[in-house]
Amino acid sequence: LGWSVASVMGMPLAAWIGGEFGWRWAFGLVALMSFGSGWWVWREMPDGIKPAALSRQSWQATLGSAPLMMAVGVTLLGGFGQFVLFSYFAPYMAQTLGLGGAGLSLLFLWFGAFGLLGNVIMSRWIDRVGAPTSVQIALGAMALSLLLWPLGQAGVWQQALVMVPWALGCFSMNSAQQARLVHMSPALAPATVALNSSGIYGGQALGAALGGVMIAQGHMLRLNEVGLWVLLLAMGLSAWAARLQKRSCAAR
Repeated sequence: LGWSVASVMGMPLAAWIGGEFGWRWAFGLVALMSFGSGWWVWREMPDGIKPAALSRQSWQATLGSAPLMMAVGVTLLGGFGQFVLFSYFAPYMAQTLGLGGAGLSLLFLWFGAFGLLGNVIMSRWIDRVGAPTSVQIALGAMALSLLLWPLGQAGVWQQALVMVPWALGCFSMNSAQQARLVHMSPALAPATVALNSSGIYGGQALGAALGGVMIAQGHMLRLNEVGLWVLLLAMGLSAWAARLQKRSCAAR
């Protein structure tokens, strides 16, 4: 839910403030709201709440499980593939469509609304089709957007339509991945969910780094191509992890 709310409200607001007043004001608002949120949590959270500590054996079992670590790798590659381009929406949209702060804010709002819708749809369908299949559907939707991405250069509405599959799969993939990891090993869920969160941010960092290198070399319009290949790699790894998990369950 946090990611969905951030995508619907946070990103559009930050894009508008950054475009109209500069990035320092956007970061200043984030700092101020973070301080307020931290104070609220500190005030409302009861004392003595501590998660159960994982043993060394549990961490060894997690890190030594090929299916679990491959599933975490899917999260890493999923974030990697998206953030090659997603990190640079503002300069990309400015170069291809001439969008400024207000236009970019509306585009983020559009993206976030469909991201929230994707999470709602995923929550209703994941029990029917299973988490691995749900992850593949989400990755496939995002890959479709990156495949069709050049069509968005024709205009704002074309770009908005091309973004829809990506938005539907973006946040729902993370939700499906968490459900997948919990289902694979409920006893190790505290470790795998923590690693999954690390995979999200690690993938974002890798994608942003690679995208920045490409832009510095004048390849802004090819960001989607690289992101597409990384997402296809994530789909392949996801299928492999699912097969290994089935073999592991059958051998028990």
